[in-house]
Amino acid sequence: MERMILSVIFLILWKLGDPWLNDHVMLFREKTCDHLEAVLKIKLDQKWMLDRIQGLKYVRYMILLIILDIRFSYLVLFVLTFVFKSPYIRLRHKAKQHIQLVRYQFPIYLRQLQILLQNNTVVNAVELSLAYVPDVLKEDIHIFHTSLLEDSRSLNTYISQMQAYQLPEITRAFKWLYRYQSIGSQDAYRQFNRMILSTSKWLRQARIHQKQNAVGIYQWMGMLPLVGVTLVFISAMLSVALTLFERG
Repeated sequence: MERMILSVIFLILWKLGDPWLNDHVMLFREKTCDHLEAVLKIKLDQKWMLDRIQGLKYVRYMILLIILDIRFSYLVLFVLTFVFKSPYIRLRHKAKQHIQLVRYQFPIYLRQLQILLQNNTVVNAVELSLAYVPDVLKEDIHIFHTSLLEDSRSLNTYISQMQAYQLPEITRAFKWLYRYQSIGSQDAYRQFNRMILSTSKWLRQARIHQKQNAVGIYQWMGMLPLVGVTLVFISAMLSVALTLFERG
C-alpha cells in the first residue's frame, strides 16, 4: 500500500513539474555536447533536449509497475535512463566515427596539398585543392580557405583550424603550413621535406589503424561460434545436474 501511494504521488509531482522541466531542460545537457556540436557541425538546442525529455514522459507510467512488484523498480530506472541517454549515445558514437574518418582522410588530403605547394603559395595551393577535398573535410577546408584570404600571415589563422577534433597531428600540420607560408625561401625546402616525411608516417599509421579496426570486427565475429558452443555446453551440464538432483 505504501508503494502504491508513493508511486502515485511521484507521478503527480512529475506531471505537475512538466512546465518547469520544459523551461529548464538545458540544465540536463551533458557537458560534452559542445564537443559533439563542433565535431558534427550541428546544434543541440533546446528542441533536441525537449525531444529527449518527451521520450521520458512516454515511459514514465511504467513506474506504476512498482506498485505490483518492487523488483520492477530497477527495470523502470534502466528504461528511463536508456530512453534519455540513447540520443546522446548515438551522437557520441557518430562523432567518434567522424573523427576516425577525419584522421584517415586528412593525411591523404595533405599529400595532395604538398604536391600543389611545390609551385604555389599556401593560399593558392589550398584554393586549388578545394576541388579534390574529401567530403568529410570540405566544410573545414572551406573555412580554412576563407580565413587565409582574410589573413594568411597570422599564426592564429592556422592553429585555430579543426580544433574540435582534438588531433595533435592536424594541429602540427597547420603549424607547418604556417611556417611554410611565413619563412623565407632559403628554409622553405627543408620545411617542405620535413612535412612530407611526417605526413608519410602519419598516413601509414592511419592505414594500419584502419586495418586493425576492420580486422577487429572479424575477430569478434569469429568468437560467435565459440560462444555458441560454450552456451550449449553449459546448458547440457545444467541439464545433467538437474537430472542428478531429481534422482536424489
